[in-house]
Amino acid sequence: MLADDRRPAGPQPRLDRLFGALAGDGWFPSPAHVLRRAAILDILARFPAGRMIEMGCGAGRLIVDWDRQGHSGVAVEPDDRARELATKCVRLFGARFNVVAKADDELFDLLVSTEVLEHLDAPHAALRAWLRNLKPGGVAVLTVPAFQRYWGASDEWAGHVRRFEPDDMRRMAEDCGLEVEQMRLYGFPVGNWLRSLGNLASAYRVKSRGQALDRQEATFASGRDRTLESAVAPILRSAPARAMLSVAIVCQRRFNRGHGLIVVARKPAA
Repeated sequence: MLADDRRPAGPQPRLDRLFGALAGDGWFPSPAHVLRRAAILDILARFPAGRMIEMGCGAGRLIVDWDRQGHSGVAVEPDDRARELATKCVRLFGARFNVVAKADDELFDLLVSTEVLEHLDAPHAALRAWLRNLKPGGVAVLTVPAFQRYWGASDEWAGHVRRFEPDDMRRMAEDCGLEVEQMRLYGFPVGNWLRSLGNLASAYRVKSRGQALDRQEATFASGRDRTLESAVAPILRSAPARAMLSVAIVCQRRFNRGHGLIVVARKPAA
């Protein structure tokens, strides 16, 4: 074998059908991420490839999916450590995205934000600011955790401020000048059961931290800390777990119910 053909030891980067981009860096998706990824990819498949901006990309694994759907663009991540993970992921998979700390003045066809608004004290103001980067006629796709009655330890661990009622999310989008085209719940029924397990796991994670994090630190950690998921990755990779998650994805496509919310809204062309 020629020296140039040798691959480095350790896990190799690959795009898994169920789990998405696995970069071999210890980051492994939670079951909630798997269900959310499937739901949002179903929705984005309807839109033509274009220039996209993602607000709050975390470790950047979804960027690889955006690229595979034909999009290119910019991913914004203010946390230095998460941005480093995202940058490495983009480089490993050759995704046509730049990972930056702050957006510039470019206008995009699509704006995506997954699980960011619930972390913010002023989500209205943040959404208005984001929309400056969306072209007239462009589409915003936003995901948030739904229903305050589902508040639990996983929200506290992640640094959430709130969970959103669908009607409140619609009003916020409309107040920011968007025309809501679709609102979709996802996660029912398997994701709802898994959420209960996630709350137990998150309670353990909060306790194991040893010291309380402020909300911003918890928010940043939620985008890159996959210590527990990496520990149970062999179980999640097993045939029974993969089968369960695959069934969960089929189920959530059939029912407009669940613990997560996706909003699709268009910026008026005028």
